[in-house]
Amino acid sequence: MTDRDRIVAAIRASGNFQSEVRYVGRGGYVVADAPRLFKHLEHGLVRVVFPTTATLVSEGTVVALVCLWDSNEGYNIYAHTICAGAGVNILLRAVDHPLPQALPQPLPDGPRAIRQFVAWKEAAWVRFLNEELDLGAARASRIWIANFWKALDRMFGGGNLVGFDPDAEIRAAEG
Repeated sequence: MTDRDRIVAAIRASGNFQSEVRYVGRGGYVVADAPRLFKHLEHGLVRVVFPTTATLVSEGTVVALVCLWDSNEGYNIYAHTICAGAGVNILLRAVDHPLPQALPQPLPDGPRAIRQFVAWKEAAWVRFLNEELDLGAARASRIWIANFWKALDRMFGGGNLVGFDPDAEIRAAEG
């Protein structure tokens, strides 16, 4: 079993992960078994992001479940959702908030990357609404989801997606 496999198994077994999966399940969302983004951060922290199986998005659709693993202490600090739409998790919008943050990249790049992702999410939603009119809900959703993972990966410095090629998804949806 790899280090990633051990971390993912421990996260999936954690109470906060299981609780969040049950909560979103009440809304009809299914969290995938395997993460789509995995990145070792500073200070022994690991960001692990699981996709949901949602294929059609509208504002508020749960598209991902974000976890923060503490390798030093061996526990999942939290699990929370990311939803489609212009809004973002409040801690991303308030990057200077006093709660401890696990930056997606070391200083000085981390806060800038967060601000870029927040701006992307707002702009991408407007683009989605227009594409939905032109392309239909299914194609526009597929493009938005692929671009979401691409933008999230960029926030973490790139190269952290696991078994997912957003550009291939976009080409398939556009073609």
